[in-house]
Amino acid sequence: MSPANVLSASLREELLGETSWGLSHRIVRKAVDPSLLLSSADIDARLDASLLKWPYFTLLKSGEAPAPASYTTVRDVIGHKVGGFANPGAIRKHMAGGASLKLNQVADWHRPTRDLARSLEEQTDCAANSYIFWTPGAQQGMLPHRDAAHVLAIQVEGRKEWRLHASPDQIGAQAGLDVDSSRPTHVFTMEPGDVLYLPHGWPHDAVALDGGSLHLTFTLTEPTPEDLVDAVMQRFLQDEEDLVHHFHTRSLDARTGEVRSVLARTVGELDGRAWVSAALDSMRKAISR
Repeated sequence: MSPANVLSASLREELLGETSWGLSHRIVRKAVDPSLLLSSADIDARLDASLLKWPYFTLLKSGEAPAPASYTTVRDVIGHKVGGFANPGAIRKHMAGGASLKLNQVADWHRPTRDLARSLEEQTDCAANSYIFWTPGAQQGMLPHRDAAHVLAIQVEGRKEWRLHASPDQIGAQAGLDVDSSRPTHVFTMEPGDVLYLPHGWPHDAVALDGGSLHLTFTLTEPTPEDLVDAVMQRFLQDEEDLVHHFHTRSLDARTGEVRSVLARTVGELDGRAWVSAALDSMRKAISR
């Protein structure tokens, strides 16, 4: 099976379809083959042998991040001293002390994850970003928080207890740590092969059980009002070269009137589907940069 198909079309529909999208969390047990994804052994080998640089990896322990200098090193690259590379011994020492290793934008440097991210984008009107959390047993990397995105998590190794804090007054549009975690609305354990979907802005936290946990997370971000406005601006800047580069030849009143007219026409010409597609193109390019 191709890694891009680790989540079948029917499974994606069950998790991300109309019956759950934005409405409620959903767990599908033993839904995927975790051997198709990055393992802790793969990551261990990459720490020792790759040119992976900070901030593609970070460390967290209960929301606190140690200074990057404490787990990165300098390497000689074609005669130049370059900092920010992984220091395997230091990373392992931090993890032995309870820190989680967080790998960021995994799709940038791991093709199977990139293929999976693209398949999720085909299923949804979202830009997909990818992260791996490798957490020692009985430890927590991040404090209770909400993401400004939908979340899809795949348990790869070990077991992790998740707590959701999804009362209506705690769900919100913006990311944040202002979460009351004293009365969780849902508590469950994820095991290898389990897949979890969380709607946009659902507060949550998770603790690794037993010998530790490794899971892959995708944040699925829909265009915000700002993203839609940015898409109009990009269209404006591309189509109105004369106005943009020679505005000084117009009086301020004429310039204002022409910009108003052009913006109104640009919005009128963008049907809903084209507008969303333009916004998503920009969002996805920003993630890949």
